[in-house]
Amino acid sequence: MIVIIGAGISGLTLAYELQKANKSYILLESSSRPGGYIRSEQSNDYLIEVGPNSILIDDAFDQFISELGLKDDVEDAAAVNKHRFVYKNGQIKQLPSGPASLLFSNFFSFKTKKVIFREFGNKSRTTENESVYDFFVRHFSEELTTYTIDPFATGIYAGDIKQLLIEDTFPQLVALEKEYGSILKGVFKKGMGTRRRTATFTDGLQTLTDTLASKLQSISFQTKALSVSKTDAGVEVSIQKDGAGAEKIQADKVVFCSTAFHAAEVLTSSFPEIAAKLNGVRYAPIKALYAAFKRSDVKHHMRGFGCLYPSSEKSFLAGTIWNSSIFKYRCPEDEILTTSFIGGMHRPEYTELSDNEIQLYAIEQLKEDLGITEEPTFIHVAGWKKAIPQYDIFLKEARKSINGLQEEHIYFSSNWTHAISLGSCIQNARNLALKL
Repeated sequence: MIVIIGAGISGLTLAYELQKANKSYILLESSSRPGGYIRSEQSNDYLIEVGPNSILIDDAFDQFISELGLKDDVEDAAAVNKHRFVYKNGQIKQLPSGPASLLFSNFFSFKTKKVIFREFGNKSRTTENESVYDFFVRHFSEELTTYTIDPFATGIYAGDIKQLLIEDTFPQLVALEKEYGSILKGVFKKGMGTRRRTATFTDGLQTLTDTLASKLQSISFQTKALSVSKTDAGVEVSIQKDGAGAEKIQADKVVFCSTAFHAAEVLTSSFPEIAAKLNGVRYAPIKALYAAFKRSDVKHHMRGFGCLYPSSEKSFLAGTIWNSSIFKYRCPEDEILTTSFIGGMHRPEYTELSDNEIQLYAIEQLKEDLGITEEPTFIHVAGWKKAIPQYDIFLKEARKSINGLQEEHIYFSSNWTHAISLGSCIQNARNLALKL
């Protein structure tokens, strides 16, 4: 039997694939619900995502959704989703979307525009443990890195590009550099890989995890994994269900589909050195503020995905998604709904503020940036002390430390083991199911 620890998107997908293959398993979840960080909440007329806000769908993911019977529940993002905005010099400005707009817009200086086109002749190469910051400054310029790469890395990882490693964060760009020298030349010749579209589900992303959970035959909620230990017969897992006394499960294999810090807790007694490395993985703390306003009270057109805030701008907000601009039925038709993020690796101290303080500062900035004249019609605050794993040197060391555990029939599949997106977590779990 295969014991899976953690019923987030990775654990649910792995269990589903094992069940299809008639492989014996049990999925353990310490909480009372499936989905992990994925949670959709309906509050009267407001649908909010207390976790990831959208998914990127490629052909493989599309097939998986169809298999689950969810094809008709998918909602593609509106066309304005392709418009991205960045806060620069105290104003919300639209990023150039292509070569023509890059040439004729005033977003970048003339010096940076020249550097961008000179990148086609790049001859330099990535060194081991090069940061995202150093990689892009080497290829382009400080200005471009500050106002595009920094805010987008904040949007994806809530991270610091001077700490994130290019080889793990954007491995496809390192591959293009290795083959072509210039990443722009590589993009023009080879593209950026599989085409993906931004989407969600009509009733929120939780539709996906709820559907997966509903199809599983062996899932145990409020069941905490306490420890694992190697035995002659396989792997012994000590568990605690509903707060009762410890029980033991004999497994052929164990798969951690949990956070790195939870895996560390379970592995401490049997593999203390590996547990120490896993405990070293850094997670960005985040608070999120959900706020709706009357459309008539908002001057900005908000025709786009949202606005990202570079760390250099010293903004209280790290980024804001304009939910009602890209997806339907998020709020009443005469209102707009936003999700703003606070904290991350640049300003973790902001997440220590009270909810009232976060509301005060965030609403104040939203009013100024979007030209909002009245108070919100809806407001909600959520937070995570450890939200997003950081793809830095500490994570790299943690990944190295777990390589030998496959010989002990212990495996890992989560958003810190391969790639961070929901689609990647699903595909990696499906791939692992074939190997087990």
